Amino acid sequence: MTTSSRPWIQLAAAIAAVGALIHLAAIPAGPAWYAYFGAPPGVVDSARAGTWPAPAGAFVIALLMATCAWYACAALGAVRRPPLLRTGLAVMAAICLVRALLLPPLAMTHSELRNTFEVVAALLWGLAGIGFALGVKATARRGLY
Repeated sequence: MTTSSRPWIQLAAAIAAVGALIHLAAIPAGPAWYAYFGAPPGVVDSARAGTWPAPAGAFVIALLMATCAWYACAALGAVRRPPLLRTGLAVMAAICLVRALLLPPLAMTHSELRNTFEVVAALLWGLAGIGFALGVKATARRGLY
């Protein structure tokens, strides 16, 4: 792994880990957190009513983000290698980069996407996508699959 790719992969791991923690923290924090972090109105309503969709959704998203952090850390050689490391990193990179690149065209026709939260989230996940993509390259050099 080149030393120039290492910080990008670390950043991807950190973004995913913090995202997972935020989603887990939203469960006990309640409806205000769901609303602040841009959850759809139905999820916020679920949190207010105390029904299962809000916490279940937050938990599943946290699990997915934690998985992304695990894969990035594995690309760094910091944790045990998960199954299909390069394939997983490639899928994560694609999803993150598409999420980041879709915001500008979608924001032209959907004014609700023109806010600081959406822009910052798109930038962060775009950076994470770069890190995951560099993780694919780094693991290919080390012969990991």
